[in-house]
Amino acid sequence: MQFFPNSKIFVSFGTLHITWYAICILTGALIAYALCQRTIKKWGYASALLEDYLFPLLLIGILGARIYYVIFEWSYYSQHVEEIVAIWHGGLAIHGGIIAGLLFSLYYFHNHHVSFLRMFDLIMPNVLLAQAFGRWGNFANQEAYGQIVSASYYKFFPSFIKDQMFIDGYYRQPTFLYESCLNLLGFLLISTIGRKKLYRHRGDCGFMYCVWYGITRFIVEGMRSDSLMIGSFRIAQIISVIAIIIGLIGLKGVFHRIFGWYHKPVILLDVDGTISSSKACVAQIWTDIFQKYRPDDVLTQDQKDSFSGPTVEETIKQYFPNEDGKKIHEMYDALYEKYASQMVLAIPGVEDTIQHLHDDGYLIGVVSNKTTNLIEIDLNLIGIDSCIDCVIGAENMPKPKPSSSGLVAACDALNVGHDDLVYVGDTCQDIQAARNMAAYSIAFSAYSSEKKELLVYDPCRLIHSFSELQDIVQESRAWCDIRIW
Repeated sequence: MQFFPNSKIFVSFGTLHITWYAICILTGALIAYALCQRTIKKWGYASALLEDYLFPLLLIGILGARIYYVIFEWSYYSQHVEEIVAIWHGGLAIHGGIIAGLLFSLYYFHNHHVSFLRMFDLIMPNVLLAQAFGRWGNFANQEAYGQIVSASYYKFFPSFIKDQMFIDGYYRQPTFLYESCLNLLGFLLISTIGRKKLYRHRGDCGFMYCVWYGITRFIVEGMRSDSLMIGSFRIAQIISVIAIIIGLIGLKGVFHRIFGWYHKPVILLDVDGTISSSKACVAQIWTDIFQKYRPDDVLTQDQKDSFSGPTVEETIKQYFPNEDGKKIHEMYDALYEKYASQMVLAIPGVEDTIQHLHDDGYLIGVVSNKTTNLIEIDLNLIGIDSCIDCVIGAENMPKPKPSSSGLVAACDALNVGHDDLVYVGDTCQDIQAARNMAAYSIAFSAYSSEKKELLVYDPCRLIHSFSELQDIVQESRAWCDIRIW
């Protein structure tokens, strides 16, 4: 094994060589992958989504980049067929790799019920970072260079760049370095200012990439002396102009209007305090249970109010750790059936709003820390059971809220992705559950006194009347928390 036998090779194992070109490309790809994976987890998707995506993407991207290059250099490769597969000698056209990668991404994410535009927003800025690393592979291979310059041009450059840019007896402009630096700058700008200040429609960050890289490549390509050509035109500059136009049109929202890139969100609802009011019922149930198991305890009103929110199991563990939890739970369910018809009330506006949304074709589900049988009692009493497409109760989710596992389970049950999702709830736990998968969180507060507490958890929206939901979900927007990346 020999490290750095020459400027192009990183390590040699006899006749086997690992080039700097490969190292730079793979390093950039893996860093971009790690950044994407970090965000994917915040969005509630399993890490396998990108794990299964990366390897075929790399192969298809490299294949597309090579095919693109060979096509436009066919006059050479038709005479040197054996060189077509010799990618270690250089000759990967990034535009070809991007086109092939985008086509594969369309196919892959469609098959996995994931919004391509959302992944477009996530992946493309990170591609700029990968490209910034990849250009140093061109440096190692002494390609993608500019016009002849004098030795004095490199007065303020490190000597290793100056020496490597001495090609065919002349010093050349380090155009690889210009593009690498501009790609890094573009990544930083889109990932900060772009996402926070300029993002309006799903796909905007991807379109920002098109504009930025289009301008960058157009400028740098004009300095290069080894461009692929069609007649007197540089192919990369033609593609760059097309990319800029596509990016600007996309940022104006034209594609959204033409192609109808709008999806109705999946609407998921909490139960207690959101669509039904069962606080009095729950308080009465626990009062009865305490009278049986802890008759000497006198419950305060604050204690009675605190029973709404935690799961039955959590309350049992807290107050009855030495009792038979199963029997207490059975008693709770029986008492709920007894009291519900008199003490569980519908939140004003719920029945009409849910009926309208159902008639308009929205998928509607319920996710609650209550058990499914008790949820169904509430839905039946309110009169909206026929409008609900999915019910996820405490026994259906791996972890209770504020975990997002219940929301994920609902999406899986409805056979939809996680990208266009609204969750409406009345507690901080509800807001946090939505944020844990970057869903669009709507905090519902029937009482202004609760507003301050809910706002601490920074919901996407706050409403005081349930009927407001009908107008909100008709808005044309990305139905996710765009602040979470």
